[in-house]
Amino acid sequence: MQQRDMVRKVRFPLQLHLATIMVLMLVVTCAIIAIFNYQKTSEIVSSNQRAIFSEIGENVLDQTRYTLNSAQSAVLNLRYIEPTEQDFLEKPERWLIMLSNALELQPFLSSIYVGFDNGSFYLVRRFDDQADSLRHGGPLEARYSVNQVLKGKGEIQFYTEDLQFIADPLGREYTYDPRERPWYQLASEQQEIVVTSPYRFFTSQDIGMTLAIAAPDKRFVVGADITLVEMSKLLQRHVFTPSTELVVYNDSKTLLAHSNPSRLEVQADNPRARQELPNLNQLDVPVMQRLAQQQRIGEFDLKVGSQTWRGDVSLMEVGVADLYLGIVTPLDELLGEAKLARDTSMLLSTIIMVISIPIAWMFSRMISKPLRLLKDQSEAIMSFDFAKSKPIDSMVQEIYQLSNTTERMKATIEQFAEVSTIVGEENSFQRLLQRYLDELNKIVGMPTGAIWLAKEDGYELAAQRGEKIALPEQLNDVQAARQPLVASLLNESHHRRASMVQVSHQQQVHSAMICPLIDRQRKVIGLMVMLGEPGTLLSRQRLSFLNALSGVITVAVENRQLIDAQKQLMQAFIELIADAIDAKSPYTGAHCKRVPELTKMLARAAQYETQGEFASFSLNDDQWEELHIASWLHDCGKVTTPEYVVDKATKLETIYDRIHEVRMRFEVLKRDAQLEYWQARAQGKPADKRELEVLLRELDEEFAFVANCNQGGEFMEKADIARLKTIGQRRWLRTLDDRLGLSHLELDRLKAYPAKPLPHLEALLDNKDEHCQLRTPSAVEQPENPWGFKLNVPEFEYNRGELHNLSIARGTLTEEERYKINDHIVQTIIMLEQLPFPSYLSNVPAIAGGHHEKMDGSGYPRCLMREQMPVTARMMAVADIFEALTASDRPYKKGKTLSQALKIMSFMAKDEHIDPALFRLFLERRVYESYAKQFLDKEQIDEVDISDYLPQAKSA
Repeated sequence: MQQRDMVRKVRFPLQLHLATIMVLMLVVTCAIIAIFNYQKTSEIVSSNQRAIFSEIGENVLDQTRYTLNSAQSAVLNLRYIEPTEQDFLEKPERWLIMLSNALELQPFLSSIYVGFDNGSFYLVRRFDDQADSLRHGGPLEARYSVNQVLKGKGEIQFYTEDLQFIADPLGREYTYDPRERPWYQLASEQQEIVVTSPYRFFTSQDIGMTLAIAAPDKRFVVGADITLVEMSKLLQRHVFTPSTELVVYNDSKTLLAHSNPSRLEVQADNPRARQELPNLNQLDVPVMQRLAQQQRIGEFDLKVGSQTWRGDVSLMEVGVADLYLGIVTPLDELLGEAKLARDTSMLLSTIIMVISIPIAWMFSRMISKPLRLLKDQSEAIMSFDFAKSKPIDSMVQEIYQLSNTTERMKATIEQFAEVSTIVGEENSFQRLLQRYLDELNKIVGMPTGAIWLAKEDGYELAAQRGEKIALPEQLNDVQAARQPLVASLLNESHHRRASMVQVSHQQQVHSAMICPLIDRQRKVIGLMVMLGEPGTLLSRQRLSFLNALSGVITVAVENRQLIDAQKQLMQAFIELIADAIDAKSPYTGAHCKRVPELTKMLARAAQYETQGEFASFSLNDDQWEELHIASWLHDCGKVTTPEYVVDKATKLETIYDRIHEVRMRFEVLKRDAQLEYWQARAQGKPADKRELEVLLRELDEEFAFVANCNQGGEFMEKADIARLKTIGQRRWLRTLDDRLGLSHLELDRLKAYPAKPLPHLEALLDNKDEHCQLRTPSAVEQPENPWGFKLNVPEFEYNRGELHNLSIARGTLTEEERYKINDHIVQTIIMLEQLPFPSYLSNVPAIAGGHHEKMDGSGYPRCLMREQMPVTARMMAVADIFEALTASDRPYKKGKTLSQALKIMSFMAKDEHIDPALFRLFLERRVYESYAKQFLDKEQIDEVDISDYLPQAKSA
């Protein structure tokens, strides 16, 4: 133990510890010095700040008091002169000179004026510059304006700086009554000078106050406007940091002056609102809003967001009103000097540390370099970049040992990664097992091996390497847990355990590594056996590693078995649905089985093409599975189609053939005719038996005609339809209630149609209102449906009208029933799109749902064009049509011969109802012939010359 410590001291230099301690001490010492300097400097700055705040307060207070005292003097002097209205009329130059001089001597006054008790008024206003003149509506050269209302005449006059009159081309009038102004009314009520509250002057928009005093006899009032602009300029001169803000406000927090004069502007759409003074709470400045909440006088700190402000509020007692001076400045700017001193101290400390560190750095680098290399090596291993990993030598014992361990770990992870990569890359299960055996050979160095998988009746060889070996007899039992050898391979604390045993092979004893493949249910699903030379042993770590690898291949085997089972189950469900559809109607036969075969025949033919449009066509295993599923499920929506519509063999057939009802009506008419004849004979009335016989023959002929119409056909003449209507006009007498014995649902539907009183003469053939069943609105039939269906929806769900059905021109289906038949493809698409197909089967709905589309966009249900459809969907369209034409199990037609079917399809290809290129391939590769040999009757297979049906290439 002592010797190990000595080695450790040699490999761990003491200099590294000393260098570390020295650096830490330097850092702590420098930090303490910097903090101490910062605190002391901050105290000095804070003391200076208080002096600055006090000095600013005194200067602003002195300036404010001087301004108010000067204004009072100007007002009192003018009052003592006691001007009259006549004085202003007779000697205007004298008064202009006197008042303009007063304004020049008192720059804080914006105007001086006199208002008389008769409404007369005289005001002299001074303009600071051209902009001020323009703001008051004067010319550029004007420096004074005189606003007067004397002897009932009001006008505004403008004068230059040397009091030269400026003619006003506008000749504007001036209307003003001083008696209505607050300053006049306030001064008239008192004997001394009054001061209005600060307000924004209407004409100049400046903030100020009005000082006014009335004559002893109240004959006139003298007033002067004091602007606070100079106070804002004074505050602006006292800003001592970039972000410092100084404000003067009153008890109501109304802003009177600001170091930033733009703060005094009120932004509002209402002119009246713009006249109001801003309030500290209304400013879009957070620190001003916080200042408005400050109630005490003196110094304080404010926290605004993440910034701290130092503030001070002082009371300004100016005699006329109590005003407050507020000063706020960011603490960061206030303590800028202290921070600069601190930073300088830190810089000096850093320089000292930089000078002291190199010696310690040299020794520490000798230790840290191997560790950095190990870190890079570990990161490379984490990234599975094993090429960058190399052995690392170090004078430190632990680092040296760690490097060796890392190398062994790298080799193990590399081998494990290669096996995992094989499992992820290989699609073929057989190739996967073979590659897995090859990797095992690299790991254990045993050239011969095999993998057996458990089956119901024993083990089956799945892969082998080297010489063929037989499974040891003691293992050849599915119930592996009962066998002594396999039981010894299982451990109560582990799911699987690889072991070395001795086995006999070709009359020789070999060392064998046997590892069971055990799934999560602890069932043995397979065995791995590797044979080596006698005496070959694997370390415990290597066997543990093989156990882990066996878990990877076990998961692969289990997943493959699960996938195969799922696919078998899915295929069974698909065939179950297809069989159910075929079994639902005895007339559809094996349509759902034949179409997939024919579709795949056409797809295989396309794969053989080396030229033309299908030269690049190819399907991988996933795409073949996709096509297989889509073709088997292409008519799955037929499960929703009523059987009596699918199987409708005659025009009047529903669940049963209603021709029986019609025949019975004819029978009734015949019985009625005979009854009338014999009643007449019995009563001695004239009765002609030949007329009776003629009528009976007419009824027989008419029923035969109706019955023939019921059978359907290729075309029905208009004359036949007219004859049907004529026959239908015959009447028969109904004496029984036709609503007795009906279901409650049918009775609910018939409530909308009043019952006919009995007895009632019924038409022999009729289209009654109750024959039409109203359609229930469906999301599928909306123009903006989510599936993109474009459907021509009939007005009614069903139309059972007898004449309506018997008058069908072609076939046996009405428009409503044909829509119901076509609806199966709509339901197919909806059903398939609701299924959670994996990504590689995502085109199943598009392939299965496109076999009723046409290349020219006239198909259904989405009216897709050729380029909008997958080629496999176009293949299925060809297969579906050919199967339907040649099927011999339809109730409404016979199966056509090859030549007949191909002729019809040639017209469809010409009209771009099917893909001409695929139809050409169908003919040239004789796909039709291969299909016919398997599925058509011999009498349907006739001679075919494909040149008669090949589509003609379109001219450019």
